[in-house]
Amino acid sequence: MGARGYFRLIAVLITVLTVGTAVLVLVLPPEHRSWTYLAIQLCTIAVILLLVILYRKTVKPLGTLSEGIDLLKEQDFSTRLRQVGQADADRIIELFNRMSHQLHEEEVRAQEQNHFLELLIAASPMGVLIMDIDGKISSANPAMCRFLNLTDIGEYKGLALDGSGLPLLQLMASVEPDSGRILQTDPLHIYRCTCSSFMDRGFPHPFYMVEPLTEELYEAEKRGYRKVIRIISHEVNNTMAGLTSALGAMEQSSAGSGDEDTASMLSILLSRIDRMSRFITEYASMARIPDPVCRPVEANTFLRRTAPFLESLKGRRQIAQILDLDDNAGEVSIDPVLMEQVLTNIVKNAVEAFPPDSSDCRITITSKPGYWCIADNGTPIPEEVARNLFTPFFSTKPDGKGIGLAVIHEILTRSGIRFNLATGPDRITRFELFFR
Repeated sequence: MGARGYFRLIAVLITVLTVGTAVLVLVLPPEHRSWTYLAIQLCTIAVILLLVILYRKTVKPLGTLSEGIDLLKEQDFSTRLRQVGQADADRIIELFNRMSHQLHEEEVRAQEQNHFLELLIAASPMGVLIMDIDGKISSANPAMCRFLNLTDIGEYKGLALDGSGLPLLQLMASVEPDSGRILQTDPLHIYRCTCSSFMDRGFPHPFYMVEPLTEELYEAEKRGYRKVIRIISHEVNNTMAGLTSALGAMEQSSAGSGDEDTASMLSILLSRIDRMSRFITEYASMARIPDPVCRPVEANTFLRRTAPFLESLKGRRQIAQILDLDDNAGEVSIDPVLMEQVLTNIVKNAVEAFPPDSSDCRITITSKPGYWCIADNGTPIPEEVARNLFTPFFSTKPDGKGIGLAVIHEILTRSGIRFNLATGPDRITRFELFFR
């Protein structure tokens, strides 16, 4: 029982005493009533005065301090206690208010720091995935959601990494605490993943930091082959120019002298040199892809406008081209000229993926908000081939140059468009584009 409870008990006892006094006065003989009544009233007044003093000196300060303790329990550091007019209690109340003020400032400072950290994590290009104390998904920043091709992590909250069904998260489950690993979900996406933890209210919370490495590796590779291309292009073209000039003069001389066999042979050599020169020039064009000039374009309008040209790529092949366009696809940020080149290469590869004698051939172009997909039911892409598809000069075709997909990779990467190429369990090959 608190001080206020004891005070209420005493007040009840006084009330009972007063009522008892009134009854006693009525019971006593008349000659004794006045003095008895006066004595009892004086005693009652004295007790009341003592109670008032007790309340002001003890009960009220204790009650005020009790309210302060309740405020601390509720973590309310903004409320201040009023002084009660009792010196010792007022010193304690002043000390309490000073402590509460400091705690309030610390709380505000902690909130500001937490807000700053939240903004920093949200703006970070590195993916951050935070787990709860049970090892279940708690939250993720926008970068992590982009790596997972999700708008938010909502539907995966409360799930374990290996039970999420997402390839990247399943690979992250194998990363040991306080360590890092290189993870590759597919040929196009390579990540560095680090697992660490932080303390929250005495409990460790694991979190993962994911950094994409695909672009770094690709840029290093690109710098290498660009240098090689420039050197080869310069040296070969200079040599070819000299040879072309000399052989051209010899061809004219042979034709003038009537040596038709020699002239024919020289003509063949010139033709071969021209083909080699154009071959080198074609490779060199990879190093001169212009920077994309992206602007908002209505997705369905662009795809409908491009569809007739894409249709012509199939030639005389009986291949159905299907447009599956969502009315709510909205706008995408692209360079229309370069994107047309991308779609041309994708559809051309899809056409070439069909065996000559195949039937029921379909190429489906799908649009959704922030998403395009070019799917075909041609020959599936083997896993060992998929790993090298976007490597410059790699080709599975006998006469392939390995340029088309490398150009696609270059344009889409510069445009900030994420993409994926793979054959699914349904044996449908999908080239997916994810727009910001």
